[in-house]
Amino acid sequence: MIMMMPRESILEWLSREIPEYVFSQIAAQVLFQCQNCGECCRGEGYALLDEGDLRAMARELQISPGQAKTRFTHPGPQGDFACRILKSVGKDRDCCFLDIERGECRIYRSRPRVCRTFPMLSSDLEGGQAIFFYPDCLGTAHFVRMILEKRDEPSVKKDVERLEADEELRDILKIKLFVWMQELMGEVKGAEEICRMACIDPPSRDGAFERECLAYFLLTISTEGIEEYRYEGSPVGRMPENRIKKGCRRAQAPPQVPQSQHGSRSQTSV
Repeated sequence: MIMMMPRESILEWLSREIPEYVFSQIAAQVLFQCQNCGECCRGEGYALLDEGDLRAMARELQISPGQAKTRFTHPGPQGDFACRILKSVGKDRDCCFLDIERGECRIYRSRPRVCRTFPMLSSDLEGGQAIFFYPDCLGTAHFVRMILEKRDEPSVKKDVERLEADEELRDILKIKLFVWMQELMGEVKGAEEICRMACIDPPSRDGAFERECLAYFLLTISTEGIEEYRYEGSPVGRMPENRIKKGCRRAQAPPQVPQSQHGSRSQTSV
C-alpha cells in the first residue's frame, strides 16, 4: 500500500517494488491494440482467477460470487482448490465467456486481470526476454508491424533521444505507466491517489502518452531480430480446427529478469 509521499518517495517505492522490465511491458501493453481474434480465449492454457476477479464477474452477471465460482470455474492446475480457473468448453477449449460468433468476451468490462494484461504483461520470460510475441495473436502481429514501421522514423528517434536525455521525464512517465496499469487492473481510486500525491495528470489514451510509451519501449527494449517474427494464426483470427493452441492464456506472474539500464541505453532483448 502506498501511503502519503512526495514524488521522490513514490519513485523509490516503485524502484523497490516493481522490476524495471515491467515498465517496458506496461508501455507495450498501452500500445497493443486487440484485434478480437479470440486466440487468447481458446486452447490448452487457462485463466487463473483471484477473489477480486470472482467478485467482479459476479457483479457483472448479477449473481453471487459463490454462484459464479460454481458455474464458471474449475479448481486450479493439478486440482488445486486454493485457486480457480475459468471453464473451457468444446473441442477447441473455448473460454466459457467467449462469444464465438462475434469474437467477443461476454463479460469484457469485468474480465479477469490475467485477461486484461495479456499479452505484453503476461509474458513468458525465458533467456532474458522481456516480451514474448505470440505467433498466433493477431494483435501481436499488428504490434510488431507497428514497431517495424515506427522505429526508424526521424520523429520517433527524436522522441527516444529526448526521453533518454531527460531523467525527470522518464521518472514521470514511469509513474504514469504504473498508474495506467492500476487503472487497467480496476484500481481506479488508488491510481487517482498516486496522481494526486505525485502532482501529475493521469495518463490518457492520447497521442502524446502513446508517443512517450513508444519511445520508452524502444529505449529499453532491443528490437533486433523482431523482423523475424511470423504470424501463424488464421487471417480472420479463427484457428483451423486441426490446430489447438497451447498455453495462450497465461496464469503465472512474470518471473524476474535482468533489468534494463536507461542511462547507458543497455536494453533487454525481445
